[in-house]
Amino acid sequence: MCGQNSLELINELSKENLDQYCNKEDLELLIINILDIDRNFLYRENPTLNENQTILLKKSIVRRNLGEPLAYILGNKGFWNLDLLINQNVLVPRPETELLVEKVLSFYDSKPLKLLDLGTGSGAIGISLFSERPLWDVYCSDLSYKALQVAQENKKNNQVKVYLIHANWLNAFCKNSFDVIVSNPPYVDQNDERLLEDGVSFEPLEALVAQEGGLKDIKHIILNAKKYLRDNGSLIIEHAPEQSKDVIDLFERNAYKNIRQFKDLNGDDRVSFGKIIKK
Repeated sequence: MCGQNSLELINELSKENLDQYCNKEDLELLIINILDIDRNFLYRENPTLNENQTILLKKSIVRRNLGEPLAYILGNKGFWNLDLLINQNVLVPRPETELLVEKVLSFYDSKPLKLLDLGTGSGAIGISLFSERPLWDVYCSDLSYKALQVAQENKKNNQVKVYLIHANWLNAFCKNSFDVIVSNPPYVDQNDERLLEDGVSFEPLEALVAQEGGLKDIKHIILNAKKYLRDNGSLIIEHAPEQSKDVIDLFERNAYKNIRQFKDLNGDDRVSFGKIIKK
């Protein structure tokens, strides 16, 4: 393969890997990353990979065919309007989670407010929100120091002024502190077959799995967030589609008002919203 042009390599290798995880689009992205070019340059110039670049490509293909997420191999992932550093210490941001960002931005304009991204991981949600609303005070918390190190890099790379906090859920904060709390918590049951899907087994289990059928952390957040929200404050939380009814019940039992659910691009209930009225 040494010295072959990129497009010939893509055609050759995509045929070899048709029945494996590494597809033609992955090959394109791997070569673009290795050569530090964009897709237009790839197809316009058809550049050649040297020996070291070809070896790196081969190793990357092996990793991808073992099921490792492409984002971990590339070291980055696009989310909302950002390019985020991603590694094995954080979940790979999903397109479905952009619904959280979209809804928060649709509910609140640029007027200053205080928001908490609870269980921030890579910082994807909180950093995306600050990039659109720079007058907001945005706090991003996580229990994992390693995740917060990733969020710190993304904060720096995207030049945003969010506050990174090490905390076990809400225990580091004062009550009645936030206008909005947003969270994409662990919500997958430990026996869920989705844990066997492409790439998932490489992601940090503690960021994916929750006890009680995947509802333990969701219950904790819905129960406790109301104490940390200001009057008329909102909780917006991501969950699995099959948890929709349970989540709505939890909001209702904990006296949230204006409860709503929103569907992702697949038409599945993915995000739930509720307000706390204290006066």
